[in-house]
Amino acid sequence: MELTAIVGLGVTAVALIVLLRQYRPEYALLCSVLCSVLIFAAVLSGLLPALSELENWLYSLSVKGEYTAVLFKALGICFITQIACDSCRDAGESAIASKIELAGKFALVVLALPMFREILQIALTFMAL
Repeated sequence: MELTAIVGLGVTAVALIVLLRQYRPEYALLCSVLCSVLIFAAVLSGLLPALSELENWLYSLSVKGEYTAVLFKALGICFITQIACDSCRDAGESAIASKIELAGKFALVVLALPMFREILQIALTFMAL
């Protein structure tokens, strides 16, 4: 999807949300979440060739496949967490948004733990020399 289509979708959704918020706030939130998901899907579909190229570069540089997988999973966690937090803040639930951010941060730490272990082992190897 082109940028102009994404911008048009966003502006149209905002206008609809402003109207709905006056009469049906629950539908305004639903419209906001739906618009966010549609824009994310459009951006992701346009980003897939770039991600594929990045993966090829990392492969050509002999970067381990597990590192690439961690990178892409981390990107996914960040995107999903951001969309969820923004939706919660739009609904006026900042406390829940903060908890989702915290959960996203913990998910990233858990995802990166195997890499931290490898880095620690490398550091200990250098210290033993």
